Amino acid sequence: MYIDTHSYDTMLQGVCDYFTITPFNLLKFFSLTAHKCIQDKCCNGNILAAEIDTFIQQYTTNQYIDEILFFHLSRRLNIKDTLMGNNLFELLTTDTPLSNFLKEHNVTFSQLNGHLEIYEKGILISLKNTYENGVCYLRGRLGYNIGREDFCFNGFAFKDLVYKNSYAHSLYHGPEFITQLSAFLRRPDIAQHYFADSQYYCFEYCAPLELVLFDNADKLSQDEKVLYFITQLLNRLFEYFNTNPKYMFDHSNPVLRLLDHANMPVEYYCSRENITSEMLS
Repeated sequence: MYIDTHSYDTMLQGVCDYFTITPFNLLKFFSLTAHKCIQDKCCNGNILAAEIDTFIQQYTTNQYIDEILFFHLSRRLNIKDTLMGNNLFELLTTDTPLSNFLKEHNVTFSQLNGHLEIYEKGILISLKNTYENGVCYLRGRLGYNIGREDFCFNGFAFKDLVYKNSYAHSLYHGPEFITQLSAFLRRPDIAQHYFADSQYYCFEYCAPLELVLFDNADKLSQDEKVLYFITQLLNRLFEYFNTNPKYMFDHSNPVLRLLDHANMPVEYYCSRENITSEMLS
């Protein structure tokens, strides 16, 4: 099973179904908890965490979460493209719309000892000077930091407020990798052409939980993942209980990712939504 995390209503109902309780029971818990942990409009995070832990232990359940919704933000080129999610290594080294677009702009990538090197017009571009703007980012994304590679396909666990997320706003004009590469190479045409020839989407997948890692807690066992996810859900619902949604932002949306060289299979694809600038305002 999975819990629908599209909105407050679906999350509330999903949590209630998971614990086999009514929304009244859950909201009553939030009310009692608020009295304990909120003083002078400030929430004591330690008290809140303890109350949520106690609640989870009290309402044991036979339900088992083995899937999770995965919301991936991506500006894609206006070319027929696969609905699977490729990691950055494959996007740059195989025949993909992204690698073909960069080739058209005389930029290619070649593998060397596990990392990728940048070539412009066939000339190797050095990433040795880490004091240069953009170099540390590119070294990180291209696998120079052994043991801390960052080729992964990522996303968010909750969709309810994702368009208020600062990361969602930053991606509107193009993928972070493209905008950083364009700036580093002093090639504004790359970012400009990518923006002009692309659309911004939120891709939705429903993936087995065993394939997904929580970015801030990536060593969890399967059972620990379920507990972590439920805890994050209860925290988000508690925030709704105590805050006018108009003033809520998406600071605590769990970041999800796959292993660095894994792809999101097309069979887990559910849908995609075109993101407009109005949706981000």
